[in-house]
Amino acid sequence: MNEGPKILVAICNYNHSKYLEASVRSIMNQTYENLDICVIDDGSSDQENVRNIIDQLKAEDQRIRYIELAENRGKWWCLNEAIKTTDAPICTSHDADDISLRHRIERQLRVMSQTRTVHNLCGFYHCWSEKDVIRRAKIDENKYQNDEIKVIGPDIVNELVMTGFQTPGVNHYSTGNFETAGVSAMFYKGIWQLGLRFNPPNKGLRTLVSEDSDFNFRVTAMLKNTSILAEQVYCYRRNTSTNSEEV
Repeated sequence: MNEGPKILVAICNYNHSKYLEASVRSIMNQTYENLDICVIDDGSSDQENVRNIIDQLKAEDQRIRYIELAENRGKWWCLNEAIKTTDAPICTSHDADDISLRHRIERQLRVMSQTRTVHNLCGFYHCWSEKDVIRRAKIDENKYQNDEIKVIGPDIVNELVMTGFQTPGVNHYSTGNFETAGVSAMFYKGIWQLGLRFNPPNKGLRTLVSEDSDFNFRVTAMLKNTSILAEQVYCYRRNTSTNSEEV
């Protein structure tokens, strides 16, 4: 599928070269093809290896561009840089150790279009081992060959998020019993241009610890125009974090 607006996919890498190729390929293989795939290396300790991986992938796919930082700036900085340097009107991100199932971007865009929302998230699988990732990545293609799509609309999303945020012990972007992947947020770049950016830690700006949950909460709370693709189309690797930020 190549019809439709260009979408930025920001892949921020920090010491995840072990998983990087598989992660990027899961974006290269999306059914939605009009993509700006921006890989940013955030000062990894093995940048030469990262560079070699990306050079090989760029030789296969001209949609890939690469930004290399000499020192670790933080994921929040990398996301803002990727968005600043794209000409795509719609943006999303993808962690360098995770996998997106092939229909993820196409179906998220469909939900945004159908609900006329400006911000969307999707569900995810917890993957505790490589076997989990492989099993989920091989999900039956026929599952997404029909027009049925599971959606949580903006009114319900806003109610769940605001209720969760005000509930003691729930200090994240809460959607009740359905879990969303914070990194999978898809949104119009115009939101970012209005000033809703990814904020640094320890600056008195974040309402939440994670830059993903913080951004998503502020967008939902302020705009009340968030939808959710109520399907698990993202594979989230557990216990692989290398984030060096002090939060």
